[in-house]
Amino acid sequence: MPLDATIAFIHDLTWNDVPEDVRERARLLQRDLAAVSLAGRETPAARIAADHATEQHPGTDATALVDGRRLSTTGAAWANGVLANALDFDDGHRLVKGHPGANVTPAALAVAEATEATVEEYLTAVVIGYEVALRAGLLLHSRSDDYHGSGSWGAVGAAAASARLLRLDANRTRHALGLAEYHAPLAPIMRSVAEPAMTKDACGWGAMLGVSSAHLAARGYSALECTLVDDDVGALWHLRDVYVKPFPCCRWSHPAIQAALALRLEHAFDPGSVASVRVRTFAAAAALARRPPRTTEEAQYSLTWPVAVALARGAFGVDDVLEPALADEAVARLAALVEIEVASELEAEFPGRRLAQVTADGRDSDVSEAPGEPGDPGWTRIVEQKLAAQAAWLDELPPLLAAASA
Repeated sequence: MPLDATIAFIHDLTWNDVPEDVRERARLLQRDLAAVSLAGRETPAARIAADHATEQHPGTDATALVDGRRLSTTGAAWANGVLANALDFDDGHRLVKGHPGANVTPAALAVAEATEATVEEYLTAVVIGYEVALRAGLLLHSRSDDYHGSGSWGAVGAAAASARLLRLDANRTRHALGLAEYHAPLAPIMRSVAEPAMTKDACGWGAMLGVSSAHLAARGYSALECTLVDDDVGALWHLRDVYVKPFPCCRWSHPAIQAALALRLEHAFDPGSVASVRVRTFAAAAALARRPPRTTEEAQYSLTWPVAVALARGAFGVDDVLEPALADEAVARLAALVEIEVASELEAEFPGRRLAQVTADGRDSDVSEAPGEPGDPGWTRIVEQKLAAQAAWLDELPPLLAAASA
């Protein structure tokens, strides 16, 4: 039975069982999450989430990464899940079209701090959480016509990591997974893509629900059996297929940003004189918001704004999605020019590959792929550059995350 195999995987996996390349990938993903969490601390959503957790989920068991305040495990999982996804800068997986790390790691970190887990115990739980979460996402999307945000399946991985760290027995672990699946948010992500808001990918809810499910199961709270499980755990490591992001925005806009940057580098044109811009891409990217962004969420879930920034400035970074930058009239002029075309050959490659081409005043870029894909030789460099940008604040990380990121 798939559920029996999953429960055995959660209980029996040791750090030595994990292949060395998967271990290294898990460590690097801790570095990536540390970087994106530090970068996202000034976003309004991150501050609201932490303040809400302080009032509604107080405690002293775990650390809020936004500023080091102490919270309960559920409060820290919620606040850190929101923070990790606050810039849409966190890791993802092509086939689940979402973010495992921002669900799993905040949950695991909160419970690991509360239980005084070792670094090895914590990292093992993180690996378990990723593997369970990604299988849950693949199964959910294979049987659902609707596209659900990451919290809808990430909660199951967060529950698995939490159950391992709480040392639940097999029966209670079974109920923890069932609770997480049953109560997971619907998270209709395409609505949030078209009309961006702080709802985003529901990662904070997934992380908090995973922790809550494990704590409830520990007390004997029962649930239906979880069906979002597969029996190939431990045989096929989905962690190898996780991507990282060089740009703080929806992954679907990354190929077009990369194409725009290459076009700007190849042709020394004056952005102020550009009269036409066209983006050829896949349908999901074309669904991203096109109106002038007024908030950081609208800038992150835009296709026209990042492309315009890349053409105007030759770069696209964290400052470009924070509200002070959204008043740039030169970028706004370019963004208003952008026309978007769904190209059948690029749509045929999605979601296995995300591709785009940008044309400015008749000059075409090459067809570009999103950087940071699993086979990208620059994968590790992207993580290290993101962490280096936050070097001044690394000593503010809680000791467990700092050690796991070393």
